[in-house]
Amino acid sequence: MTRLPALLLLAALSLTGCANTATMKYTPGPDGETVTLPKHHLAVTVPNGWRTAKTAPANTLLFAAANNGNPRFVIVGPLGANDPGSKDALVANAAYQKGIQRTLAEGGFTKIERSGMFGLAGANAFRCEASTRDKSQSILQVHVPYNNRVWVLSFYSTGQHISKVSAVPKILGSLQFVP
Repeated sequence: MTRLPALLLLAALSLTGCANTATMKYTPGPDGETVTLPKHHLAVTVPNGWRTAKTAPANTLLFAAANNGNPRFVIVGPLGANDPGSKDALVANAAYQKGIQRTLAEGGFTKIERSGMFGLAGANAFRCEASTRDKSQSILQVHVPYNNRVWVLSFYSTGQHISKVSAVPKILGSLQFVP
């Protein structure tokens, strides 16, 4: 179980075919486009200067990228729907967190730069930021438990380090779970 979310995320970043059928609602605003996924009760604002794929790749709910194609952002989920136990406890579990780090390392992101729990959209989420050895690629994964499911937000960048992308905290800060 601990390897599955990170493997899905790494695969989702490279997929280009097999459309996801999740219905999305797009609402333009002054700070960007708010994308609501009514079936999953979540919404996020993709900032100006980014575009969203109107049909997300397989295994993803939402795919967005800066207008130049880098960095990229995906939401994957819900994960763990059939697994027993609290997803809040799962995300806070050290073994789960180490599994995410190990899977990222197996994917070439060998330098874990920052990881730990933080508050996001009213939940205690886990974040793991990593880069390749030469720092040419970086990734930020955020695992958010909500309604006994886990939602994974992943940001990927080549060139500019993901921690320096000003849109990342804006997107994270805009995440909301809606009725």
